[in-house]
Order: sequence, then C-alpha cells, then structure tokens
Amino acid sequence: MMIVRSLCFVVFVSTLAACAGVDRPRPTAMPSILPSGTTDEQWERLAELPWPQGGQRTYQTYDEARRVFWRKLYPSGGTELYCGVTFDGARRNEVAQALSVEHTFPADAIAESEPGCTNRTCSATRVQRAMADLQNLWPALQRVNSSRSRLRYGIIDGENTRRFTEFCPDFERGTGAKAVVEPRDDVKGDIARSLVYMHFVYGLPLEDAVTDRGLLLGWMQADPPDAEEMRRNALIDRLQGTPNPLLQEAFFGL
Repeated sequence: MMIVRSLCFVVFVSTLAACAGVDRPRPTAMPSILPSGTTDEQWERLAELPWPQGGQRTYQTYDEARRVFWRKLYPSGGTELYCGVTFDGARRNEVAQALSVEHTFPADAIAESEPGCTNRTCSATRVQRAMADLQNLWPALQRVNSSRSRLRYGIIDGENTRRFTEFCPDFERGTGAKAVVEPRDDVKGDIARSLVYMHFVYGLPLEDAVTDRGLLLGWMQADPPDAEEMRRNALIDRLQGTPNPLLQEAFFGL
C-alpha cells in the first residue's frame, strides 16, 4: 500500500538518524500522518491503515466500559473535553461541576446504524460493543454533555453562541433545527481522530456526527496528537486491544 511504503521510509530514515547519534527531543505535539493529495485520495489512503477488524471485544456493554473508564483510563484525573477543565482522581474540579462520560460519535446514532434499531437500548452486539469502545468515550462536564446531546460537530460563525460562559467559555452550540457544536481548537484533532476511528472500525456514517467530513481532515492537520492523546491511546490499546492507527508512532515516523 502506498501510504504504508511512504511511512516505512520515514521510519527507516528516522532510525538511521537515531543510530547516527542525533538526539531528537520528543515533541509535545506529534506530527500528523495525513497523506497528501485530493480529499478523496486522502480518505482512500486513510482507509488502508490497519484499523482493528471487528472493533473491541473486551467490553460487551457501555455500562461495562463506564465502570473502568474513570478507574483505569483516568485514575489520576485529566482534562475535560469541551471546556478544558482539569480534574483529579476523585473527579473534583475547580468549577465544581459533575463529570460524565461523553460519546463523541453519539450513542443513538451508533444504534441507528443497525437495521431495526432506534436508540441506544439496541441489543445488537455490534452496537453494544461500539458504544462501549473507549476510543469514543471522553470525560465531559455533565451539563455540557447534556447540551451537546447528539448534535453534530461543525463550524459556528460569530461569538454569540457560547454557552455556560461562567464555567465553560469555550463551548459553542448553535440553536434551531440545524444546531451544531464547535469544539475548542485544542481538541478538534482529538475528536476528529476519534470519529475517523469509529467510521473505519464500525462502518459508521460520518454524516451522523459531523456536518462535513472534510472538516475532520483539517482538524487533524491543525491539531496533531499531543502527549496526552498518545498516552490515552496506548492505555486503551492495553485495556481493550484496539489502538487507533492515527495515533501509533510507527505511522508518523517518530
């Protein structure tokens, strides 16, 4: 595959540099692995990455995954998705807001992709495992999570759509039948990589989660992986055995 050959060359060159004694500090923001070319060519090459076949099989239901989410994925705390609020291992945070677990690809939209299913109560194995996939689960303030609901991600013009400004000035949500949510810049790439993973691993239609799939390419490019996203992916790999290839070092030649 063309993208794999190119990336292997990058890995080879990087390895030679390391053997030559070049000391390269690990960057805070990792390089992007997005291939060049037209939009269609980029998606075709992304499809060639080694996506985990069949998805995760460790957690059979969302409730199972939720029980390990805080205890194993964020045992010492972390940073909330939409507001950038930090929390400790006891889920305490400086804005005194309750935390919940957010599906970046909406749970109901996952269920609706299965024939005969209408919401997250769907018992189909594929749906239950997809809803339980840790790659799609993120810490979010409960009020913000509820406000986002199952709205798609997109771009919002202007500044008059900000909600919860007293504790979350970065949360933007539109109104009306075509309302969308625009994530803060620092996590647009994180969300995009999560959605692309769900699309390729479970066959979920991206139009159910984002207004324009082309946005995801731009967001991944503008917001490359950082050390925390890499830590999270490596831990998810250990917990459920399904790494996101967009976050594996072998594919961007570190």
